[in-house]
Amino acid sequence: MIIEFISEETGNVKKINYGINWFLLLTAPVFGITLFKNKLNRSGFIMLTASLLFFLGIICFSIFSSSFAGMYPYGTSQVQAAPSFMMQVYYLLDIDYKDVLEFFLVSSAFLLLFISVFSCFTAYNANKWIAENYRYEGYKVAAPNTIVRNLLKKDWGLTDDDFIEESK
Repeated sequence: MIIEFISEETGNVKKINYGINWFLLLTAPVFGITLFKNKLNRSGFIMLTASLLFFLGIICFSIFSSSFAGMYPYGTSQVQAAPSFMMQVYYLLDIDYKDVLEFFLVSSAFLLLFISVFSCFTAYNANKWIAENYRYEGYKVAAPNTIVRNLLKKDWGLTDDDFIEESK
């Protein structure tokens, strides 16, 4: 169902689908770019932070793995005579490869789970939030019948002042 918002001042018409925003469900996990585009800045910032933490974890683990691989004959063409700077830091902190692998896998799993759940939550509520933004900009809902009005009042929390009468 498509809900129309009409500005009383300019006559501009904006349309929103009622229900789940499938486009945001699929594209929001990509650094929250589409959330920022739809002026959902708080959700976009949360998604951006989670995505950056996920990719930062991948980068840190790849740095750790590449410096750790130099210790083994099958890791590089030859074994290094002296440990690299990163390996000296790992020795100093008493960090083992197995511990880092477990931490990376667990943190990546939690971040992917968070990104998936938050993306579903955002997609479910995005159209309602976009409608609120339109209402703050002065748009009113052009509801064709009372069934749609009652549904929007119940689900989106609209009042009678948020509707405009359609003139046919």
